[in-house]
Amino acid sequence: MKHLSVDFPPRISLSGPSPLMPLERLSAVLGLDIFIKREDLGAIGGGGNKLRKLECLVAEANARGCDTLITFGALQSNHARMVAAVAARQGLNCELVLSRKVPRQGLHYEQGGNLALDRIFGASLHVLSANEDAIAFAGIRAEKLAAEGHKAYIIPFGGSDALGAIAYSDCVRELLEQARNIGIEFDHLYHGSGSGGTQAGLVLGTELYASNVLVQGISVLHQEAPLTAIVEEILQKARDRLGVNAPDAVSPILVDSAFVGPGYGIPDARTLEAIEVMARTEGVILDPVYTGKAFAGLLDHVRRGRVKKEEKIVFLHTGGVPGLFAYADAFGPAV
Repeated sequence: MKHLSVDFPPRISLSGPSPLMPLERLSAVLGLDIFIKREDLGAIGGGGNKLRKLECLVAEANARGCDTLITFGALQSNHARMVAAVAARQGLNCELVLSRKVPRQGLHYEQGGNLALDRIFGASLHVLSANEDAIAFAGIRAEKLAAEGHKAYIIPFGGSDALGAIAYSDCVRELLEQARNIGIEFDHLYHGSGSGGTQAGLVLGTELYASNVLVQGISVLHQEAPLTAIVEEILQKARDRLGVNAPDAVSPILVDSAFVGPGYGIPDARTLEAIEVMARTEGVILDPVYTGKAFAGLLDHVRRGRVKKEEKIVFLHTGGVPGLFAYADAFGPAV
């Protein structure tokens, strides 16, 4: 199935294939076939889509002789948590530059969820205000570490660069093999799109493996136009790195930004309802930052007839469940 002219970059092995499962009760309620690909069930770190990206990003860090991984994100970053876990697995140092970009406070948000796991994995935490430049801070840390005899590898926000997208294209190869084994051909692939790298990787995968599945990004951060531009830029850089041209029939970059709500990391009523629908029909847990908003978008598209009843959908669970506990108060009091 692999594109014959492609020389893929090296990658380390961090996890096996993620399960593809039918959502039978949800499908019965909505009146069409919906499956879920469980990227949240990774082998280490609490799982999530970042694990695939890190297989290539950390392979490059190892090839360069780096002993420290540096990355950045919001205070409750899933990506940062996974970098910390992978660094521990690889015997590397880890420094996380975390910004208070989400206007949320309280014990749950400021000490629990992903932050608790970051500390457990042994990462060094640098917490910045919303206005401080995290990228610049990471560069300064890398220079200071170099002066101390270390070599740092800076991983971009969300692992979203050309290398991360190439790594994530393998998710499409895996999905197509799983679908073929059960006699399914999917029409739509829904996922939460934030920093753009996952969506770029998914679209790249449809190109490399000649799939007609439509990749529908539900934005959790940017409005439609800027996110589309970000995905297109990462996608083209990934093509350039692989030395492949865009196909004659280019897959559309599909972005729906109607579910960003009040802003990144701020769940609204639709997000909370989507989390409860998935939990109460399938026992599957979503998170309030990415998958909850993505599933809210899927529900809306189905309810408004944007997806035909005869079409088959796969929902990509990109992880983030540990972050749910930072939002425990969003679901009301316990008693």
